[in-house]
Amino acid sequence: MKKEMHKRNHVKDVVLPHSKAKLDLFKTYLEHYLRVLSLAPFCTKINLYDIFCGIGLYKDGNVGSPLIAVDRIKETHKLLNELGKPIKQINLTINDKEKDKIETVRKLLLEQKLNQTSYFYHNEDADDMLDFVSNEVNSFPSTERNLVFIDPYGYSNIHKEKIQKLLKNENTEIILFLPVMQMYRFKNIALTDSERTCYDDLRRFIFSFFPSNHRIHNDQIENIFDFINEIKEALSFNGKFFTSSHYIQRDSGNYYALFYITPSLYGLDKMVETKWHVSPVTGKGFNQTKNQQSLFEQQFQEQDQRQQIEYLNGRIIEAIKSSENGLSNKDIYLLTLKSDFKPSHANGILKALIKNNQIKVYDAIGNKVNVDFGLGISYKEYKEKNIKVLFKNK
Repeated sequence: MKKEMHKRNHVKDVVLPHSKAKLDLFKTYLEHYLRVLSLAPFCTKINLYDIFCGIGLYKDGNVGSPLIAVDRIKETHKLLNELGKPIKQINLTINDKEKDKIETVRKLLLEQKLNQTSYFYHNEDADDMLDFVSNEVNSFPSTERNLVFIDPYGYSNIHKEKIQKLLKNENTEIILFLPVMQMYRFKNIALTDSERTCYDDLRRFIFSFFPSNHRIHNDQIENIFDFINEIKEALSFNGKFFTSSHYIQRDSGNYYALFYITPSLYGLDKMVETKWHVSPVTGKGFNQTKNQQSLFEQQFQEQDQRQQIEYLNGRIIEAIKSSENGLSNKDIYLLTLKSDFKPSHANGILKALIKNNQIKVYDAIGNKVNVDFGLGISYKEYKEKNIKVLFKNK
């Protein structure tokens, strides 16, 4: 028993590969987030929230989310100085229920004083802290932007109404980490055995996010990836927000997932870019079991990537075929991002379809066009409502 306890305590002192994968995605997205908003004229202040901060610095030398945030702020300041741009105020609010962790992080950040950057420390229960953050972000003017990182010790603190309240002002983004395999494994027991109180939190989660007629209640979820996708869709709150997911496989049959929620299509664009940066083969997630290279690893990776591109290829063809008037470049851009692919993927697919005479391309008034120029699959064209071309079935 003592040996098991020592092992668990040791695990808390180091960053395991699956946790590092989670932090790498957070770090990469935060870099985009701070850079974009620091240069955006409409944004006057950036507020970052870390609800479960951990100890900050681990015995193996890896840093946790609070120090990752500070490092990204430093890099953003360096960029702004190089460009001769003013530095905006950034507030970093850090919380953990364990007081020792907060004090450890506080000591670490005493040496990390930055211009136009303020740190706020809380030692609150997660439910209380989420209420505090909701009230705070909803009191801010529309010129401020907020990013909330929620990395809980389970899922008991994840309530639909709290997530909804955080998003209420439509100026807030959320990165949420969940132990999806544990939830998936026990969902049927939770739904069929109401007497077992140990599943109350899981029952509450399922019933709050999924109506009684949803297929999750009828045991129609085929696998863990299907389950992740259903949670992703539920977190869009009936399509009001854009969502993305990223699975993390710790070991055989043990999955976690990061979920991203944003009111901003450009935010989704940057998260999708982030996902493909940290997972360049499939853009879907991190698989710890594939870390060891084999003689045929490159072949397997190329096959995996082809399968992913074929999936998007199928979605684009189906969407064009089912559209009476064709799909615009704006439509394709939106479809691509919602499918968790980059615009460059869609461009490659469309050019191949055109070359193989599988689809035709017209301008906005119906004239057939030469496609040697760009196809307009980008946020810029979407934002400017520029219907550059229409894609129609042959």
